Amino acid sequence: MNLCLTNLKKNISLLKPVKSGNRDINCLIAQIKLLISESLDKNIILDLTEINFLDCIKVSAIIGTYHFLDLNNKKIYIIVGNKEVKDSIKTLSFDNIEIIYSRNNIALESIA
Repeated sequence: MNLCLTNLKKNISLLKPVKSGNRDINCLIAQIKLLISESLDKNIILDLTEINFLDCIKVSAIIGTYHFLDLNNKKIYIIVGNKEVKDSIKTLSFDNIEIIYSRNNIALESIA
């Protein structure tokens, strides 16, 4: 998977995985971590609506932990397309990321 980066507004970036020949989830996680650390934006939206159940939880857990350890004063919003994924991630008790369940772009509008 590759990562598409879009600047929505001042201080808001959208990261969205797109399907490609490379399906290595660890490579995707490394790309996300790099873009978060290099981004100057204060708000980062990670759209995982098209990622499967287990990979979505894995990416969210690792990014939440990484973001907590990095302490970079950024707000990360993770959009998921499955209520069970949202509930599973919520049980991990990440206070530094906000998990949003949405099947359309309304979630983006509420953040941006």
